Amino acid sequence: MKKLALVLFLCLLPLTGTAQDAPKTGWVYTPMPDISYNTDIGLNLGAFCDFFYYGDGTVYPNFLHHAGFTVAGATKGSWYAHGFFESVALIPGVRINASLTYRDAGANNFYGYNGIASPFDESLELNTQTRTAWYTNRRRFFRASAAFQGNITEHLRWMGGAVFRGVMMSDFNLSNYDSGKSLFLLYRETGLIRNDEFAGGSSLELKGGVTYDTRDVELFPSKGAYAEAMLLGNADLGRWHYNYMQLVLHWRHYLTLVPERLIFAYHLGLQHTFAGEMPYYNINELATIHYAYEEYSGLGSRYSIRGYRYNRIAAAGYAWANLELRVIPFRFRLFNQYFHIVINPFMDFAGITKTYRADEQKNAPTGAIAVYQNKRLPVMASAGVGAKLHMNTNFILSLDVAKGFDPQLSDLMVGMGTTYVF
Repeated sequence: MKKLALVLFLCLLPLTGTAQDAPKTGWVYTPMPDISYNTDIGLNLGAFCDFFYYGDGTVYPNFLHHAGFTVAGATKGSWYAHGFFESVALIPGVRINASLTYRDAGANNFYGYNGIASPFDESLELNTQTRTAWYTNRRRFFRASAAFQGNITEHLRWMGGAVFRGVMMSDFNLSNYDSGKSLFLLYRETGLIRNDEFAGGSSLELKGGVTYDTRDVELFPSKGAYAEAMLLGNADLGRWHYNYMQLVLHWRHYLTLVPERLIFAYHLGLQHTFAGEMPYYNINELATIHYAYEEYSGLGSRYSIRGYRYNRIAAAGYAWANLELRVIPFRFRLFNQYFHIVINPFMDFAGITKTYRADEQKNAPTGAIAVYQNKRLPVMASAGVGAKLHMNTNFILSLDVAKGFDPQLSDLMVGMGTTYVF
């Protein structure tokens, strides 16, 4: 608390070395090595480049076109290639978002269904000395998405889009580990994963809804709100059996407490399946209008609630919240670029609104290793602190450290990358 008080005190001091952002014009690009770390995937090495087009500069710090490309691999057995494009000027009056992604996670986290209802034994985690990888499988997927938005009023927009997914699932195949021994295979043996979905499948998702946006700056707002309301329908292209519909709601709000120095931001999210049945390999997928990042998976890790293991909370419906202070103690100019240093203490909360195959999980005959425990947490919480480096407002390098309050769901989780949670 003393450290937090000191940070808040510093943010209220007169700013020295302030650099007022002058408008950027034309194309600005940032080719950089992609060196990041995440507790779940290990050290991530690769390369990325962001391209922003500002035209004559009148829209800065917002942009007219934005594209990004990343190729990276991680030490815990995964790699991905991801590209995306967004534009507010290619078609007058229509915002376009498109992306292509391929990811191969040879050591993908699989902890079972319904969060705390699935027991966790730390001794069975990925460990070369004991040759165990109990909570591991292999997940490969290809995704192509496109979305369009158009103005209804000044702040209200319609939205429509489509996503194709091809998901390939199998048991892990890692050297120095005992293959054939995993929770993933046990779920298949007990019927919690059915034979016709075990290897994955392909689907087409159609979505439509509205967005509401009063933010002053898109990627690092200091005031205003951003909201989404979507209906999503997912069609099973292979078997026409696992078809489902979801309601997705998001509310993000930004409040300036001290001009240019202190912002309070919060995000409320809901994703609820209200019709049909999802295949197990899609319950971790978080719906979004556009895919700026390679993976939106499960509640946990860096894209939803921080401080929880990746994919630890998997169910048919979620609600969650992110709350944080964004303290800006320093702004400066270097090599004709404008930088902000941001410190953000935060707390995250989550709950399950609809369980997934809970009765089958409860009654599954599993022998020595159980797949169910009679525990329930209506609200799961975590806390942590992050540090961000902003360049020209739009490029953001992020480091977060967080821990959940329940050891069955969380460890001390560290995430570093080019992203902001909300």
